[in-house]
Amino acid sequence: MVKIKIMKNKNNAIVIVGSSVAAVSAIEAVRSVNEDVSITVVTKEKNIFYSRPLISYLNITRKQFYYRDTDFFVKNKVRVMHGEVSEFKNGCVYLKKGKSISYGKLILATGGVPINPVIKGIDSRNVFSFTTYDDALKIKQNASGSKTAAVIGAGMIGIKAAEYLKDLGVSVSMIELLDKPFASVLDRNSGDIVARHIQKNIKLYLGRKVTEITGNVCVLDSGEKISSDITVIAVGVVPNTTVAEKSGLKIGKGIIVNSFMETSEKNVYAAGDCVESEDVLLCCKRVLPIWPVAREQGRIAGLNAVGVRTVYEGSFQMNSIDVFGLPIITLGISNSDSPDFVVSSDIRAGKYKKIIVKDERIIGAIFVGDINRSGIITGLIKDRIKVTGFREELVKDSFGYIYVPRISVSEKAVPVEI
Repeated sequence: MVKIKIMKNKNNAIVIVGSSVAAVSAIEAVRSVNEDVSITVVTKEKNIFYSRPLISYLNITRKQFYYRDTDFFVKNKVRVMHGEVSEFKNGCVYLKKGKSISYGKLILATGGVPINPVIKGIDSRNVFSFTTYDDALKIKQNASGSKTAAVIGAGMIGIKAAEYLKDLGVSVSMIELLDKPFASVLDRNSGDIVARHIQKNIKLYLGRKVTEITGNVCVLDSGEKISSDITVIAVGVVPNTTVAEKSGLKIGKGIIVNSFMETSEKNVYAAGDCVESEDVLLCCKRVLPIWPVAREQGRIAGLNAVGVRTVYEGSFQMNSIDVFGLPIITLGISNSDSPDFVVSSDIRAGKYKKIIVKDERIIGAIFVGDINRSGIITGLIKDRIKVTGFREELVKDSFGYIYVPRISVSEKAVPVEI
């Protein structure tokens, strides 16, 4: 029987499980209104408060990699406990190695975990994920004696993994089950542009499935064999709800929260990639595992945890990525079948803009190669501004607020940083 050592905390103490952007945002929100309440962060990661989207960059400085300085904990009077949480109940968080800490308010910022597809040989020693700093270090260590690598999945994580491996001097092949990269957010035309650009840098296999990983080879359903001293699984992430489920919280596709980021358990909040929340364009609850959403949800959870009742108004899908030097931004329902849209494209130059409209309002957008004006478009989506009378201008380089009705500019339509 494991003997549990309970670390006492005051009844109003705040405990945060997780250490990514939602956790940081929650801490800063709490400290903006309460300088004295106890804050403890519980995390299993050794490296914390770093930018996960930057793990593929080899030559950035520590200041660039960590989005808060090393004195952040001291300035904000935050205690850090390293360990893995098993469950929480009756006002206590229990760690797997026997420790426990009491809380008045608990914020779950447990993020997401990689999806492991059913592939024979996926547990081989040369198979990795690519979602944490430790993952990047392991791949780098193995790359020193490797010549080839295969990346399974051509989404955001897969592309960054491929870039990372190429920078390490490894020949990279990417295998994607669907018929285009970023299949959930790109249409056919933009997908073709991006695919051609990827193929200038690495080998790309579309519409292929890996059936087996054996030795240093990935076997495809077509019978082809791809050399892979290193294999990276990058088919996506799902909310990390293990602790929440074990502790009895209501779970859908992620942890279920209300507009105050409150879970089904009193005094327990959740924020970031682990939750399902309101998509204002689709008008439904869904998981939105993106940086701006996690940051805002963390802020809302932090404020509500200290009694400042604040509503989370929902968000929509936003993606921004650089693919081997090609900038891409997608917004909202970007792969919509809506017949109402405006397009500007220069296929040879690798440029494509598409703005999708429904009921005179923008519901989605795709920018490839030229992301100018994407911030303005995001603001128009966010504030539900009607584009009657100027929709054809939306894809032009000259587009600006001069085309937007004055009342809309003065009251709404604030550019959004992606």
